[in-house]
Amino acid sequence: MKIKFNWGTGIVLAMIVMIGGMIFLVSIALRQDYDLVENDYYQKSVDYQKHIDEVQNTETLDEKVRFDQTQDSLKVAFPAIASVSDFSGEIHFYSPVEEKRDETVKLKLNNQFTQAISLKGLKNGRYMVKLNWTANKKSYYQEQEITVGQ
Repeated sequence: MKIKFNWGTGIVLAMIVMIGGMIFLVSIALRQDYDLVENDYYQKSVDYQKHIDEVQNTETLDEKVRFDQTQDSLKVAFPAIASVSDFSGEIHFYSPVEEKRDETVKLKLNNQFTQAISLKGLKNGRYMVKLNWTANKKSYYQEQEITVGQ
């Protein structure tokens, strides 16, 4: 039996190809990973003025926080603007690649106003070190880009 190719057959074949292509594209879209930069981005945008004030507070300091990176550790040295017990905050290692790589460390300074952090738990790649800290009841924020394992 020979199938005749006419307008109707062509339209049906075109629709089958189009529907198959859409199913293929939808299956690809469902498998994509779509991490947001921030899960609570709305609240962060509301509090953005506080962030601006923290950055300005950091800019007014005579001495900034210093970062000294070795192969497997990061040493963070703070300016001595208060007693060690007055310092509080956190160090966030933000990975632009994926959220699973992010790490957060609480601030625990020694008597020399420094903290050493091991980088062995971090996967190789680029990180943005986001430093939120408070001293003398004043908030500060500083960022530094580092590369781990290269």
